[in-house]
Amino acid sequence: MSGFSQASVSSQNSPGTKRKWLPEEDAVLVACMVDLHNVGTFNADTGFKAGYLTELEKMIEKILPDAKLKAKPNLESRIRTLKREWSIVYDMLSGRNNSGFGWDEHRQLVVAEDAVWNSYINSHKEAAQFKHRSFPYYDQLTAIYAKDRATGKDAQTAADIIEEIDTEDVATTNTHEERNDFHECEADVSLDDVDISGTQQQPAINQSDSTFSKKKKKISDASDHISSTSFNDVATLLAEKIETVGVEISRSIASEVLIQQKSEMTIQESALKLYPTLCEVEGLTEDELYRALSKIPDHPTQMLIFFSLPSSVRLEWVRRFLADH
Repeated sequence: MSGFSQASVSSQNSPGTKRKWLPEEDAVLVACMVDLHNVGTFNADTGFKAGYLTELEKMIEKILPDAKLKAKPNLESRIRTLKREWSIVYDMLSGRNNSGFGWDEHRQLVVAEDAVWNSYINSHKEAAQFKHRSFPYYDQLTAIYAKDRATGKDAQTAADIIEEIDTEDVATTNTHEERNDFHECEADVSLDDVDISGTQQQPAINQSDSTFSKKKKKISDASDHISSTSFNDVATLLAEKIETVGVEISRSIASEVLIQQKSEMTIQESALKLYPTLCEVEGLTEDELYRALSKIPDHPTQMLIFFSLPSSVRLEWVRRFLADH
């Protein structure tokens, strides 16, 4: 794998140390999040449904197998950090009364006059880090997490959006559990329950045998009806579950096909842009340029990583790639 050694991966994952994410790891993580969002299988109103971290782990493992990034705690923790940083930038660019801020697309940087910065930082200390720091994943994360505000929710801040995202992840899980509990209770209707309710009313002492016999028959008929209804409900539920499993399998297969098709298209497009992009890498010698041009296309995954990286780290990445290949 290009970009870092096995030793560095081991040290980053060793117990008791906080993992330091490399730029190419962030780039792969965000690229996989965008792919997963485009496929749509795990999409929620804002962000993703519960269970998406496991799918992300599988996708990233195919690209960076030696990184050994796990859904928990690695991906969960890093995505939480990226969402928090995104919300800070989003507030500056899309929040109320923040018309003084702009976005430099080339440098991937928030820009504003010093007076605007100073005034904003006085009440938003967390924003100070982005005065001179780029955030290359703003557009991608905005496409995933920024909810459409055309429905009257314009007053909602980015911090509210992040809280809503986390809440929805939990709510989705709870909803599935509640549905399962409901169906289990529904299926638990039994003759014992009917017998108890039906026998609570004892016949009067002076009641005739024929009257008592009629009541017993009514109770029996009711029990048979409820038992039949309960059986039908269970059968219907089972059929629905089978249908749901079939749909999920179909979606999974379709997702794999879509991801494969998108990856092939992206690789072809990247190959066409490789030469002009390498020419823009400051400090790259002519010899390094042509060596990289001849080697990078042989490694499609590494080429995708190269284009996902911010321009400030591409020179170092190319040199490490050439050293490893």
